[in-house]
Amino acid sequence: MKRVILLVMLVLFSGLVKAESEQATTDGSPIISELDIMEKKGTFGGIGIDIGHGNLSNASFDVPSESWPVIAEVYTATWCENCLDSEHAVSELATNRSIESLHYHREYSEIRDPFGTEVGDDRWIERFGPTNSRATGGLERLPPAVVFNGEWLHSGSVAKGSGTLSDDYSLSVDLGSSLSLEGMTASLSWENWDDNNGTVLWSLSTPGSLTMEDIWNDECSNPTTASITPILYVVEEIARDENGSNGLEYYPHVIRDIHILSEDGASNITLPEVWDGEDLRLVLAFDWEMNFIEIDCSENESGFLPSISAVSTLLILSLASIVIRKK
Repeated sequence: MKRVILLVMLVLFSGLVKAESEQATTDGSPIISELDIMEKKGTFGGIGIDIGHGNLSNASFDVPSESWPVIAEVYTATWCENCLDSEHAVSELATNRSIESLHYHREYSEIRDPFGTEVGDDRWIERFGPTNSRATGGLERLPPAVVFNGEWLHSGSVAKGSGTLSDDYSLSVDLGSSLSLEGMTASLSWENWDDNNGTVLWSLSTPGSLTMEDIWNDECSNPTTASITPILYVVEEIARDENGSNGLEYYPHVIRDIHILSEDGASNITLPEVWDGEDLRLVLAFDWEMNFIEIDCSENESGFLPSISAVSTLLILSLASIVIRKK
């Protein structure tokens, strides 16, 4: 019986240590593609330029990584009242941090929100669906949800910690990117041909291969170099819907279209029709992904529990010694 109790204690304790280390600095859920896949992913950049009705050519300078904003991807809807709490919390953070907000509106099976796009729902489902599903008990795209830097998802509008919702968000924001961005610069420009067409030019300068430390601290896996995909968001900064049932009426940072850009740094783009006003904005971001290669560690010098941290191992051994002494 004592052996059974010891085994249960070891399993529960090792799981507790892992969960505690993952959630120690944020109340968000780490972004995953599917369970049991060793990977890390995120988004950086957020370089934005305003192009009016689409007829204004504009360009950024080479923007160094230390000046890049936090990217907040918000899943919302014009009927969603508690979404306003999440959006307000992001806006509150933006008063003392640089944040580029990108608002996805629901499209699939949606009849009440005029701002939804298929490309937006497709991206959300592909990028964040599994994490959103895990956070909500099976729903891939339930508003409200907020993702910071493509790495941490916060579902719902109730604080998970002891403070406010903006306190929860700030924990994820302050973590920054898991990928080292030191020495990077990026630029974005728009060359207009006519009211709906133009060329996007972009650049990303890196100091070398993009790598990161093994976040699992696992001697049985090594990180590979990150793969980078340039993404362009076409955003309408304010779009009016007087029929929005959550009462906001003027909806900010509405994603109108999303493009995967050509790797050669130049892509021809057709813009969507402007909903109202002349306030289109182009935002350049970069998705990154890194898988971890498993290594045969059967010859590990320690020869004992290579995937469990040293602290966990010592504590487990202490528990075992207590039971042995009692015998």
